[in-house]
Amino acid sequence: MANTHPAAGAPAALAFVSSLRGWGGGEKWMLEAAAAMRGRGHAVVLVVQPGSELAARGRGLGLDVVELRLGGWLDPRSLAGLARVLRSRAITTACANLDKEVRQVRLAALLAGRRLRLVVRRGSPVPIKDNWHYRLVYRRGVDRLVCNAASLVDAVCGGAPWFDRTRVRVIPNGVDVEALAARAAQGDVRHELGLGADTVVAACVGEVGRRKGQEHVLAAATALRESFPGVVWLIAGEGDGRAELTARAADAGLLDGGRVRFLGFRRDVPAVMAAADLLLLPSRSEGFPNTLLEGMALGLPVAASRADGIPELVIDGEAGLLHDVDDQARFIADVARLLEDPGLRRRLGAAGRERAGTVFAQAKVMDQVEDALCRWD
Repeated sequence: MANTHPAAGAPAALAFVSSLRGWGGGEKWMLEAAAAMRGRGHAVVLVVQPGSELAARGRGLGLDVVELRLGGWLDPRSLAGLARVLRSRAITTACANLDKEVRQVRLAALLAGRRLRLVVRRGSPVPIKDNWHYRLVYRRGVDRLVCNAASLVDAVCGGAPWFDRTRVRVIPNGVDVEALAARAAQGDVRHELGLGADTVVAACVGEVGRRKGQEHVLAAATALRESFPGVVWLIAGEGDGRAELTARAADAGLLDGGRVRFLGFRRDVPAVMAAADLLLLPSRSEGFPNTLLEGMALGLPVAASRADGIPELVIDGEAGLLHDVDDQARFIADVARLLEDPGLRRRLGAAGRERAGTVFAQAKVMDQVEDALCRWD
């Protein structure tokens, strides 16, 4: 096989591979990274599931999108189709999130006769397993592992002492504050929901399920309804926990009068957050959550757990208030502090916006991403 690795500084040919139809932090990262790398002169292709949200958004940005059914990691049609893309686009580096995709890329590269680099990106604490096929793929087939928080490195690599940690790069998520503000201004969610300018709104945005801990939001809405009767609680997102959470809210009388509102999946998340006065994320497990980063960039104070990478993003008492995972009493107390003190909300929100726009500026972060994907000297 010919050596197709680009020299340092030379344009690369990049393939971002995703087998998920839904939309989450990993897909958002892929879209933003692909767009940024194209803007820096690299050739980019998104290889995605047919009809996926990533396909639609990628085309909306004018990216090269190949819709390819990615079935099981040994599915011959999937491997053949992926091999055609790698060969026809002369791919030099491929990036994947899921372990299935990692195996598919490596096998497809063999079929295509391409000697390419493989970069795995992890945004959640899913460990590398200690068995023969993980050893084979990760020892010989993975050139770099990108984690979006330092706290994830041990979680991901701790069960695989044989993995060479010199291949690991820690690169946080980034945000373009001005572009985000422009997107937020495109909608008026308060008007849509019939909320007055004086209504205090607490929002929780993300996949609805046990991992995100939205039942703690319902507990806060229940505990604080007498003290703060005018507050509206928004829960935006879909997930396998929505039906149960909605039933719990109904049983507690929280749906009466629109006190708690389930918004479902939203493409206008920045506009949803711009309608809020504070942002809640009592997660049990996280990587480096885009929700909090974008909320901070929009000037929202946050009340969140200390799960995984959150303390690397939110400094407790500076840009938000943090509680230990599942410490419901502390979470409720933090939310109460934010609701009763507009001055505290303004101070924390301003500090969060400053931190998001400097420490996690998108251009700065994408410099690191480009280095991880395209520099191999």
